[in-house]
Amino acid sequence: MIFMHCKVRFTDYSRWKASMDADAQAQSEAGLHLKHLWRGVEDPNMAFFVLEVEDVHRARAFLEPKNVEKAETAAGASDFEWHFVENIAVPSERKNS
Repeated sequence: MIFMHCKVRFTDYSRWKASMDADAQAQSEAGLHLKHLWRGVEDPNMAFFVLEVEDVHRARAFLEPKNVEKAETAAGASDFEWHFVENIAVPSERKNS
């Protein structure tokens, strides 16, 4: 299974989160589904999130620079970074370490 691991910096969490929520339908249409969201403890103006990816090509089309720039501006965000990753099984003896 493919995921997209993301990091974003913002000036106002509430504004960014509202923008993220408003974009949920478009994300879903692009085959992206939010699975996890974390907010920085030491830096509350940073968030990390993971999206499940149905199709990498559709996801890349959704992430065209003009679309990302428009979304960043609307959300008061910057430094948006993403990486496509795949799930690797962890041996059971390491899960509780």
